[in-house]
Amino acid sequence: MSTPSTQKTKSIAMNGMLTAIAWCMVIIASYLPTGRFFILAITSLCITISWLEWGRIAALTVYLAVAFLTLLWPGLLNSLSFIIFFGLFPLLFLFLREKISRIPALIILHLIMTILLVVSLLIFGIDAFLTDTKGLSGISLWLVIVLVFQLVLLLYAYLMRRLTQLWLDRIKNRD
Repeated sequence: MSTPSTQKTKSIAMNGMLTAIAWCMVIIASYLPTGRFFILAITSLCITISWLEWGRIAALTVYLAVAFLTLLWPGLLNSLSFIIFFGLFPLLFLFLREKISRIPALIILHLIMTILLVVSLLIFGIDAFLTDTKGLSGISLWLVIVLVFQLVLLLYAYLMRRLTQLWLDRIKNRD
């Protein structure tokens, strides 16, 4: 039988481990020439697990701790993908899923993430994120970026929904 203090200790320890795993994944992704997005997706899973097991405050704490640690190492540009997308996405996804129905939540999520993408590209420049624009420039480049990003968001939201359901069905309900 576990006491409240044992549960709190377990929560702190597990969220600390999830923070460490997510931070290590961001560091590893910053040194890999390919496969970065897959590795960074694992960081989203760490935040999702924290939310599902211990709630939104724990997940927000994991996100903020990893965001702070990634700013220390591997640095700002290497940590932007976590801070803006892979870390924030699961928080918004799970929060909106809790509050409103699926379609409006998806629209709001797409809108917020697209605004963050556009602002990031305007602040840091497209060259900081894309090395080859395939001859596109101006409005056509922006249109392609936003459309491809929408497809990525749809796929990512689908995968997050499936992984969340898998965790709830197979792991969480075992307790």
